[in-house]
Amino acid sequence: MALFEQAVQALNDKDFVLEADRVEFKRGRFVYVTPSTNNKTIDSNAKMEKFEEHDSVGIGMAISAMSVVFCGLILLYISFKIIGKISVNLSKRNAMKAKGITDKQEAKEKQLGQAPGEVFAAISMAMHEFQSDVHDVEDTILTITRVKRSYSPWSSKIYTLRETPHKK
Repeated sequence: MALFEQAVQALNDKDFVLEADRVEFKRGRFVYVTPSTNNKTIDSNAKMEKFEEHDSVGIGMAISAMSVVFCGLILLYISFKIIGKISVNLSKRNAMKAKGITDKQEAKEKQLGQAPGEVFAAISMAMHEFQSDVHDVEDTILTITRVKRSYSPWSSKIYTLRETPHKK
């Protein structure tokens, strides 16, 4: 009986060390204990206990965490869109200043601030040549022509479709 009384006294004084791999509570919940660490908690946090009572599974915490992440992503998207629009407007304004045009309608007709596709193709080819570090000097002629019509049988998806077999 003396050991039982000592155990009760140790629990009341909170003067004990728990050594176990797993602790099981009243309602079947269990917690794994990390070996060689002090897992004894003397003080309890009332807010954490109240939150655990209302959301024991953690669904509310998961939803709030995901909503914070999605709100952050939406704010990033909006800020990047605004920065992009400001950048486009500044490039158009600089192009208008360089050409000496003050009328926005005239600048729109001349498509100032918009680089054609040939410019992007030439820049990308120059970057490819620079990064590929070719040792041989070759005479390469690159011809870029703008296609007047956007339709081409090579890009048409209708030729890739099969005919439906007919039942007889």
